[in-house]
Amino acid sequence: MNNIPFSKGVNFSKWFESRTFDDIVFETFTEKDFINVKSLGADVIRIPIAFHRFTMEDSSNTINPKLFSYIDSAVDWAEKHQIYLIIDNHSFHPVNPTDPNIDKILIPVWKQIADRYKNRSKYIIYEILNEPHKIDDELWGRIQGDTINAVRQIDNTHLIIVGGTDYNSIEKLFTIPEYKDDKLIYTFHFYDPHIFTHQGATWNKPSLAPLSNLSFPYDNKLPEIHETFVGTWVESAIKGYEADSKYEKLNATLDKVLKFSKERNVPVFCGEFGVLMIQSPKESRVRWYQFICGELNKRKISWTCWDYYGSFGIFNSPDYKSNFETDLNIEVIQAMGFTV
Repeated sequence: MNNIPFSKGVNFSKWFESRTFDDIVFETFTEKDFINVKSLGADVIRIPIAFHRFTMEDSSNTINPKLFSYIDSAVDWAEKHQIYLIIDNHSFHPVNPTDPNIDKILIPVWKQIADRYKNRSKYIIYEILNEPHKIDDELWGRIQGDTINAVRQIDNTHLIIVGGTDYNSIEKLFTIPEYKDDKLIYTFHFYDPHIFTHQGATWNKPSLAPLSNLSFPYDNKLPEIHETFVGTWVESAIKGYEADSKYEKLNATLDKVLKFSKERNVPVFCGEFGVLMIQSPKESRVRWYQFICGELNKRKISWTCWDYYGSFGIFNSPDYKSNFETDLNIEVIQAMGFTV
């Protein structure tokens, strides 16, 4: 089933993901960015916000009121231009495990968000937590359920996005409890094959900085095994890339999403996907976007790409000051099905 009110959009990354509140540059995005995104044919924007970093560190985990004033502007712009806005609690670290006691801050934070936006329009959507990982499935399912209940005590109107562990993986969708709430959307992220979409990434372990020019799909050439890859998952991934990059295998993975959706009778949403631009071949990057967006659309799965500006973005460079009129990557835009 898919009763999701939006179809496709982007992530406004690095807006509210700073290490401290004082590092936030509110002018990174403006109302004009909302207008520009809508002109592409998008109808949703996902805003990652590191809420847990921006509390006052008191006994109530009070969110910095200045942060709410910033988010209020984004909410106003979204409602004015009739574009859905996902308030994504992006309080996570890609390497550090999700704290098994995260409910101690997650629930009070969400009570404040729900109280702030409970009377706003249908265009506002909540996302409980981005990419929980290295936390027990059953424990996370219980924490997520408790958070849903806390929100519903305040706001029984707005849609809530929920997800599984292992970085919102497809396989972990099936471990999510069957929550008794008919206003939930179930999310997953898709970056397969990881060594293609993340070639050049420095935050992986080991770093993928030595990896470049890996084509999609496999083209009878594989990179040499760098010394830092020997004996790691990267060496195995390179050796298995021919099989892992086949359309048939990727489609089989996406079919699991439909299986979950049909079995549970719940809507599903791909909150993130993308290819790091710095070391991936341009033609292969375009082919990957054409593949994933085509297959998601075919399955009637709504999506937001990662990201808008930035190193996975839809501009010709990762510069957050890229010009919409001159710097859009037209081939990528067209491959994704946006309007040029």
